[in-house]
Amino acid sequence: MFTTYRFWFLMVSVMGLFAFSGCKKESKISQQGQRCGGSVKCAQGLKCWSGTCEDLSGGSAACKFVKESSGAIMNAAPKDLLKGLEFEYDPNFISEIPNSAATIYKAFAQGMPERSCKRLMECEMPKLGIGYSWFWTRAAYEATKTIPEGAKKVSADAVAVNVQGWEGTAIGDDPTIFPDVKIRQMNMHRFGCKAEVEVKVREDFAGFVTFHFWRKTGCEFAEAEKGVADSKPGFKCQGEEMLKDPKYTYTVYLYPFTSQQLEAQKKGEKNKDKAARAFFTGNPGTYKVDIWAYNPIDEAMFGEHKQFEDESEMKKYPGFAFCPKYKEDPKENGCGCIGFVDRKVTVTLDPDPFFMPLDEEKCAKQAESEAAKKEEK
Repeated sequence: MFTTYRFWFLMVSVMGLFAFSGCKKESKISQQGQRCGGSVKCAQGLKCWSGTCEDLSGGSAACKFVKESSGAIMNAAPKDLLKGLEFEYDPNFISEIPNSAATIYKAFAQGMPERSCKRLMECEMPKLGIGYSWFWTRAAYEATKTIPEGAKKVSADAVAVNVQGWEGTAIGDDPTIFPDVKIRQMNMHRFGCKAEVEVKVREDFAGFVTFHFWRKTGCEFAEAEKGVADSKPGFKCQGEEMLKDPKYTYTVYLYPFTSQQLEAQKKGEKNKDKAARAFFTGNPGTYKVDIWAYNPIDEAMFGEHKQFEDESEMKKYPGFAFCPKYKEDPKENGCGCIGFVDRKVTVTLDPDPFFMPLDEEKCAKQAESEAAKKEEK
């Protein structure tokens, strides 16, 4: 009886051992990009992220760029990025860019797979200030010294200018017609030189374009030679100089808009006549633009601005342009284009370190795909 009991006890134990070892359910291991959750675990080094096994270490080039760039954009200062450029920006619009970058940066707190980093780089970062991308691209490049995959290198020789019109005239008060910065510069003296220029943008350009007037240098007034019948009074000048002072330059930021972005920008134009004449962008094309230069009565700056104490002395030189002393009406006195090199305006370019185009159709499809994956869970 005792032997029979021990036999059955041993049989039950052995069967239990076989049942325990043979029926244990092992967890399924998924590789990168495969589904996970519940009993489905991720391979070593991967983590379950939104139902898919992903590498969240952030070691890919895309992840490093997005994280470092977004962090730098959050702390960037516009004046430091402009590096001496005389460009007036909208502080309200600029303040939105670091805020948007902060949202991107915070997303890395829980880890970020490479595919999401690529989507952020291709679809979200180009939206950081459309038409103002100088802020984020310059901040990103300063931090990373990297041009990201898919970005375009901007040419430093993409813009040319040709002067079409040239006249001395007064600038008005309407900022939808005249550049606001020029109205303020000409606060005390509204008469200046207006150059109508034809600007040719040869290829997509993102960056700053500064238009420069030129002045004649070393100018001295010479009386007509006595005893010489054809001799007339005039100025003898030694050379020419490109002007860099903001009063004699005009800086704009150009950006290559997509067709949808361009339509949105045109709708925002306040002055229809101005919009119809030219919406100046970094898209390839030819544009007509009015460039203004402040022209004060200053013999030290412009030698041809020779002044006389009274009008009777000026009348000795009929048909010759001299600058009178200031009068009460700031819009009627002055010398217009006198002292500038006639019909000469040139440009200097300060391109952005890169331009990241936005493929709206591709990004829309990616958003739809992400939304579909979330619904599957």
